[in-house]
Amino acid sequence: MELKVAALLLISVTALLHMAAAMHPTQIVSCCTEVAKKIHRKILMNVNSFEKQDDHVCAIKAVLIHKSRRTFCLNPNDTRLQRWMEKHQNKEINAGR
Repeated sequence: MELKVAALLLISVTALLHMAAAMHPTQIVSCCTEVAKKIHRKILMNVNSFEKQDDHVCAIKAVLIHKSRRTFCLNPNDTRLQRWMEKHQNKEINAGR
């Protein structure tokens, strides 16, 4: 009986590992849970890239600003941020989605 349980457990773990390996990396989602209330202009300096988070996959809408070692979650309705995004459209990740 113990051998059957161990075999079933081994088969289950193997199946889970194969499913995890088959997943495309874009299926793993990391969401902002809150956004900064104020955006200091220094945050918008030396930005590597940015992306828009919608509320279809995540709980809230946000703009993720990627700098060299940090990511900031910002309010997409902020007028300063909107003006900055218009000027820096070339830095947007997945702009064609």
